[in-house]
Parts: sequence; C-alpha cells; structure tokens
Amino acid sequence: MLRTAAEDLYYHGVRLVVANLVWGIGALLTAYAATRSVLGLLALAIMVPLTVGLMGMATALVRERSVVLSDFARPIRGRFWKLVALAAAQLAVTIVVAFDLILGLQLGGILGVVMATVAFYTGLAIWVLAWTIWPLVTDPERQGESVRASVRLGALLVLAHPIRMGMMALVLAAITIASTVIAAAIITFAAAYVALVAAHFVLPSADRLEGRETLVIEVSEP
Repeated sequence: MLRTAAEDLYYHGVRLVVANLVWGIGALLTAYAATRSVLGLLALAIMVPLTVGLMGMATALVRERSVVLSDFARPIRGRFWKLVALAAAQLAVTIVVAFDLILGLQLGGILGVVMATVAFYTGLAIWVLAWTIWPLVTDPERQGESVRASVRLGALLVLAHPIRMGMMALVLAAITIASTVIAAAIITFAAAYVALVAAHFVLPSADRLEGRETLVIEVSEP
C-alpha cells in the first residue's frame, strides 16, 4: 500500500503536488489565523473543501487510474453543506475530547486518570474513523450514495476490522507527524501521499465488506 501510493504520487505528481500546495497554503493561513484570535478558528471552514478536494483526487486516481485537477471539486458538488456539517461535527467532538484530556491530566487522581484515559481512546477512535470515512465519502464509485450511508459504512468497517483500520490510522499518524516536522513535505506532497495511502487501503476493504467487485489494487497490510 505504501509503495503503491508512492508510485501514484510519482507518476501523477504534477497535479497532486499542485493540489497539495493549495491545501498547504490554506493550512498555513488557517494556522496563522487561529493563533491570532479565537475567531480565527472559523478559518478552519476553509480547510473543509480543500481537504475534501485533495482526498477526492486521491480516490479518483485509485479508482480510475487517472486524475485531473477538476477532480478536486468533484466530491463537493451538490454536497458542500453536508460535508461541512460532517467536518464540523468531527471538529466539535475533537475539541471536546482535547479539553477533557487536558482537564484530566491537570486534575490528577483517579478521576483525572479515568477522564484522560477515556478522552485519549475517544480521540484515537475519532482519528481512525476519520481516515476510514473520508475516503468513502469522496469515493467516485459511491458518489450517488448519501453522506450518511458512507459514514455508516465507515463505522461498520472499523467495527469489522478494528485492528487493520487502527494500524492504517497509526501508520498515517506517523507519516503525518514526520512530514509536519519537515514543513516543506506536508505543504508540497505529504498530504496527498497520506490521502492516497488511505484510499488504497479503505476502498478495497469497504468493497469486500459490501461484497462488491473492487476496482482498485487490493493490499492486505499498510
């Protein structure tokens, strides 16, 4: 999976790097706005279409073995507000979990340990679910399905294969952390790469779960 995603990035790098640069510039502007004011957190709304677009290009490439820049807008058409609502719900739960984790660490004692532990595993579950759901939401083969159906399928996939999905999410976390340390990587190509890795892993797994014929290269391990 990692090698296949790297090959896709190599052979279709021009379009993917352009999309990654757009995403990276948006991420930098959002980070800057968030550090200036609490209201700057509203800038996170900018990242929803940018992130969905980048993932859409990755899923289009995995499914169709070709990608064009117009694929960036493809998964958003007709579903913009539903995707914003999904991202907002994910962000809201993440903020609550982060607050509980910090509060639990500060409290100490049994109550603090329990609160921090629950928050940590909840945050881990959100991370795994996010990387499972978003490739399905942007999957060209599931474009006619509702966002709710894709979210439900993602949750079922995690429940059916918690270890496999968890390992994928941990690999993606490691790549993301490593590329964030090297800022140039996350801005130029790393975000597109992790999107490709997720798409290559999640789409065939979801196809098998539904019993449909997969149209992507199947990889058993991340």
